[in-house]
Amino acid sequence: MGIFPTPYTVQTRRFRQGPEKDPRGSLVKKWDAPAVQPVIAIGPKERFTEPAVSGYDRVVIRREIFVPPEFIAGPWDKLIIPAHRNEPELEYEVQGYPEDYNDGPWAFQPGLVVRVTRAEG
Repeated sequence: MGIFPTPYTVQTRRFRQGPEKDPRGSLVKKWDAPAVQPVIAIGPKERFTEPAVSGYDRVVIRREIFVPPEFIAGPWDKLIIPAHRNEPELEYEVQGYPEDYNDGPWAFQPGLVVRVTRAEG
């Protein structure tokens, strides 16, 4: 159990691959049913617009999610942030493994940082 309060929750959908294969022989990608996990804080959105090209309009949104040490997430997992203030419930993709800040020289275990991304447009 982490030392910081966890006033928020998110849903995570763990990524799975196979053993079924598609017609081309690639392993089928799928995600588990959502599981609720506690969160310390949800960082602000970072918005990036892709290069202005005719007929191309996309915004990439990145966020950092601050979570307790026992939080479970990995590459390609889906993370659902619930509706808050004027934002609807949105699904993000986890980028890589969480950053782990729990292995310092003392017993202090502040938790993990999960980086997520969402593309719109």
